Order: sequence, then structure tokens, then C-alpha cells
Amino acid sequence: MLKRVTLTLLASSVYLVSQLVSAADKPKVAFVPQIVGIPYFQAMQDGGNRAAKELGVDFIYSGPVDTNPMDQLQIVQNLIAQGVKAISVSVLDASSLAPVVEQAKSRGISLYTSDSDAPDSGRAVYVAQATDQGLGESIIDEMVKRVGDRGKIGIVSGEATASNLNAWIGFMQARVKAKYPNVTLLAPQFAGGTASRAAQISTDLMSSNPDLKGIIAVASTTCPGVAQAIETAGKIGKVIGAGYCSPNTARAYLKSGAFGYSVLWDPEKLGYLTVWAGKELIDGKKFAAENSVPGFAKPVSYDSKTGILLLGAPAVFTKDNVDQYHF
Repeated sequence: MLKRVTLTLLASSVYLVSQLVSAADKPKVAFVPQIVGIPYFQAMQDGGNRAAKELGVDFIYSGPVDTNPMDQLQIVQNLIAQGVKAISVSVLDASSLAPVVEQAKSRGISLYTSDSDAPDSGRAVYVAQATDQGLGESIIDEMVKRVGDRGKIGIVSGEATASNLNAWIGFMQARVKAKYPNVTLLAPQFAGGTASRAAQISTDLMSSNPDLKGIIAVASTTCPGVAQAIETAGKIGKVIGAGYCSPNTARAYLKSGAFGYSVLWDPEKLGYLTVWAGKELIDGKKFAAENSVPGFAKPVSYDSKTGILLLGAPAVFTKDNVDQYHF
């Protein structure tokens, strides 16, 4: 009897050790969002977790509690120190990333970007949700459909240093200049990562511009503040709100009329693609012009000149289709 118990314990110990060794052998892929605790990045985390399970990697999700570039950079450096082999970042401050990329390279680590880029940093790849041009042009075109091709439109963004947000604003401005000469885009206002600050900015914009026709929330964190300000001011139907926010974030505002539409993509799929790209980098594989990714109906394109792996075209969510989506 004692012999049988001993053998059973020995077998259990061997199994446990084998499981620990197996876990230790799994490649680690990390994603550092701009901020934790908001639905958009939680959806990316869900996609990353799903990819990790299906692709056989360990997924690490760690980010700052507010949109502080220095805090984000410290998290990246900690992951490098831990030897995580593939680290992706939704960049808050593009100018600060290049030295960290070099630091990662010196240790055989692939540092790459997702959701927000630092194109001049030497990053391994940028996993893009859609082209910056497509996003900037789409949100302006949709706004003009609703408010007409003349009038004032306000912009409430997040962090002033966020490269993706600034790129979208740049393409909005270029679109207006080229196609809608009678539309006036007001100078962007920056709310950081808080909805309350976005609400105050939106209220001030409506007060100082009584002829304002629309407000665009450029960061997902600013969407609730913009919508709530329009509701509080009694401007539903008079000022059209819009933004880059998830269906779950925008749903109530689309149905109340505070938001006319939201332009985005599926962040859960973006999170999946981010981890898939990290696994490819760890395995030393090169991206093809067209890539087959598990669970994706269409091949994912890669531009070798820009180093961009593209999720796809942006989607437009309205009160009529928002209930078809759950992220």
C-alpha cells in the first residue's frame, strides 16, 4: 500500500514538474496599452488571451493606470529586463521609443507597435487597426453627411503626444482642406485620458461657438465626455457627436442621439493579431504580402515598405447596427 502511494505521489510530482517546464518553455508575448481599465483595451486583452490559448504562448498584459508616457515606458523597460521575447506597445510618446527599441534589440527582443505607432523608432512591425488616412477621412466624410458641407466642427483628443491620434487629426484636416473648403475644423483640444476633462472642453466649445455643428472625440477615453456634454447642454440634434469608440462605449449615446456615429474596428481581433504577430517574430518568420491568420476570414496584408500589418478597413457604427456588435 505504501509503495502504491509513493508511486502515485511520484507520478503526480513528475506531472506537475512537466507542466511547469511546459509553461516555462512557452514563448512570452506582451502588450502594453496606453491605459488599463477601459473597454477598448480590455477588448484587445480578450483577443490577446484568445490568441495565446490557440497559438500556445503566454500573454502578458500590463499598462499604466493613466495616460502617462513615462509610466508606460517604465513598464516596457521592466518587460525587457524580464526577457520577454516579443513586446508590443500602443505608443503614447513616439519620440521616446527609439532608444528602448535599441535596448530591446541588444537583448534579442522584438519590440513592435500596435494600435498606435512610432514609425521612426526602428520597431519590428506596426500592427495597425486601419490606415490612419482611412480613419481620418472616414470620420470627416460621415460628419459631413450629417451636418452638411459648411460649418464648424470641434475636435477633442486624448494625449497631445499620442502619434495615432495626431495622425488621424492630420488626415481629418487634410480631407477638409481638399474636399470641404467651407467646413472649419477648430484647433484640437486635448483632454488627456479623462472623460470629465473631455466633457468640460466640449461644454466650453459649445459655449464659445454657438454655431458649432459637430464634435469629434478622437480618443476612446474622450467619447463619454463629449456625448455627456452634448446631452447636458440640451444640444442633441443640434450638435452631432462622433468618435473613435467601441460599440459598447458608444451604444447609449448612439441611441440617445448624442452621437450620430462611431468609427472604429474590432479591437478583439486587433489584440489577436498583435499576439499572432509577436509569435511570428519570436519564431523568426517573415511577414508575407498576404498572411493567413487563424480565425480571420480574409488574409491580413503587410506592407514591407512601411512595416505595417493591417487589420482592415474601418467600420462605421450607428444606432441601426450597434446592437450587432458586443465589444
